[in-house]
Amino acid sequence: MGGYGSGKNNWRRVKEKVENCRSIDANTFSRWGYFKPGFRIGTLTWSRGGNQRGSCSFVVNIDGSDDSITFLYNYGGKLHPGVRVRLTWYHPGFGGRRYLFRCPRCGKRMRTLHIMYGEIGCRICLDLTYESCVENNRFNSLYKYIAGRHGETWQDVKQSMKALERRAQKEPKRSRGRPRKQTPAL
Repeated sequence: MGGYGSGKNNWRRVKEKVENCRSIDANTFSRWGYFKPGFRIGTLTWSRGGNQRGSCSFVVNIDGSDDSITFLYNYGGKLHPGVRVRLTWYHPGFGGRRYLFRCPRCGKRMRTLHIMYGEIGCRICLDLTYESCVENNRFNSLYKYIAGRHGETWQDVKQSMKALERRAQKEPKRSRGRPRKQTPAL
C-alpha cells in the first residue's frame, strides 16, 4: 500500500526534554529574597561538574502595580534582547504571597519557565516533555510478576534489572564459538 516513508513513525518528532533545558523557578527567587518590594539585580548561573554551563542576568521590579522580571542573556555569542516577564501572585492558605511567572508567550501563570535555544517560555509553549514521560514502561508487568514471586517491590526489581543491563553493556562481548579447552599449567 504505502511507499517508503509513509508510516506514522517516520514522521514523529521527538520532543525536547525539560531536563535538557535551563529552568527558572519562581520559588527560588522568592527564597533568595528577590520578590520583595523594590528594585533588585542579580545573575543566575548553571553549572555541571563544577563547570559553568550558562548564565543569565535579571532585573526584578516589585512596585505593587506592574511587578516584573527582565532576563538578559547571551545566546549564540549575541546579546539576546531583554525578555520582560510579568509576575503575578496569590495568597496561599498559610499566609504571605506566592509569586508566579506569566509566560511571555502565552500569558499563563507558571511556577517554572525554561530557556531553550535562546527562547524563554513555559513547558507547553516550548513543547517540552519530562524524561519520566518518555521512559520505557514496557516491562513493568514483568517486574511486578517477578516481585510477587520473590516478595520484593516491583520498583526494586526494576532498578536491579536496569543495573544488570548497565553492567552488561560495560562488559566486553564474549565469542560465540565453542569454548576452548584449557589445559592446566604445570
